[in-house]
Amino acid sequence: MRTRSFRIDERRRSYLRLVSEIKHVLAQALAEEQERRGLTMAEMARILEVDRSHISRKLSGETNMTLETLADLAYALDRPVQISLLPRPVRHDVNHGADTSPGKPA
Repeated sequence: MRTRSFRIDERRRSYLRLVSEIKHVLAQALAEEQERRGLTMAEMARILEVDRSHISRKLSGETNMTLETLADLAYALDRPVQISLLPRPVRHDVNHGADTSPGKPA
């Protein structure tokens, strides 16, 4: 029996890392708010006027999360969302976009 090779390209890997980081940050914020003020998923659901299962599915990653959902969850947690796109560290072992035309120093 032949096994299938399942390869994830860099674009998909980037997306999966982002989703994982968002889920982690939301879970951590919920845990902190549970400890600080007793906030539960049921209370978040009440604040957002949705079912508790909706909150659970979003936090577990069971269903896709939109930016609107992220904003709603942050609202229920009473926390602002901060977004940054960080520059990639310079890798000296890779020559990205270098001009290798004749007469140009490498």
